[in-house]
Amino acid sequence: MTKTKPSAEGAYTHVERIEDLAPLRRALERAPCHALDTESNSGFAYQERVALLQLNVGGRLWLVDPIGLEGESWLEALRPALESPDVTTYLHGGEFDVGCLKRDFGCELRGVWDSQQAASFLGFAKTGYGAMVEQICGVELDKAYTQYDWAKRPLEPEVLDYAIDDVRYLPTMCEELKRQVDRADIEEELAIANRVVEEATWDGGFRPDGFWKIKGVGRLDRRGLAVLAALWQWRDEVARAEDRAPGRTLNNRLLLALSANPPRNRGALRRLGVRGRLAARSAELLERVARARDEPAPAPPPREPRAANSVDGREIKRREERLKAWRQKESTRRGVPLQVVLPGRALDHLRRHGANDLERVPQLGPKRIRLYGSKLRELVDSRPHRVTRNGGERAS
Repeated sequence: MTKTKPSAEGAYTHVERIEDLAPLRRALERAPCHALDTESNSGFAYQERVALLQLNVGGRLWLVDPIGLEGESWLEALRPALESPDVTTYLHGGEFDVGCLKRDFGCELRGVWDSQQAASFLGFAKTGYGAMVEQICGVELDKAYTQYDWAKRPLEPEVLDYAIDDVRYLPTMCEELKRQVDRADIEEELAIANRVVEEATWDGGFRPDGFWKIKGVGRLDRRGLAVLAALWQWRDEVARAEDRAPGRTLNNRLLLALSANPPRNRGALRRLGVRGRLAARSAELLERVARARDEPAPAPPPREPRAANSVDGREIKRREERLKAWRQKESTRRGVPLQVVLPGRALDHLRRHGANDLERVPQLGPKRIRLYGSKLRELVDSRPHRVTRNGGERAS
């Protein structure tokens, strides 16, 4: 039966001074594994930063405050354990944490074991941390601070207690998932996925052509696309100057509305929904729109390049169809999720480049090559086949 966790269950150590790091360092040096999570002020600054580090080391809980500690030197005490491939680091959905720690502190997490990857490979319908804790530990977690500015100081006790829950149950959950992974005989497949998490990098920041990903961009005409490209650039300039998240400066819905119906005056801006801080910049916004009206529409992103072996687009599409149909059938036969049979990156490489060198296919690995190597070569073979006398097929 699910129970709701009491708000102050279990003690933790809140590290806000450099001298308080020594006990945590010693604990990490002795422990064969630890659980880790981070909190960032995403959505509350132009570029978010890691604002809190949560650790569970042998059942002892720690909250480390990078803002209070200042600079990168505080991490040097923890770096050996965090970067050791011989020490297991439990994460849940850890790509963002890994990327942010690399970006902010140059910290390369190693020994990663990601419970969300494990849950996905095991076929769990819901793989979010709260859902997994409820399913495995029988505890319903508080969701009150999912949209919180973690750079605020001071952090109230209830906020800290919320944050520590992200590692409080993680080791228990991972140990249970490890048993299930072992029974399912998918250790190698999961190990490959965990290495991919280790290699994650921060993929944020401004991209001049990022507006092509806005939902609804395809409905804009030439003039609308020119305005959108100009406002996309302007929004980033304003957000950077004000140290605000771009989406809080001018959200995509309003950005698209301004581009579809380029305003010529303040009245038009008000009718489209420009208010508050943004309205104070009406003059420069209107000036940017006016300039963009006569600019040429931006060129769309280039189409997918052809594969290196010069197989044309139609054959790449046929390869993809054959691979996906086989993967679905094999997934059903084995009773495992699709990515256990063939990860997306491996499928993409095979459809583009063929199967001449399976060892170079990303995320494939020795076990899948042993199980499926011959079949994969057959599926990506572009040569026409003819039926032999005994009913089999042979490449011409």
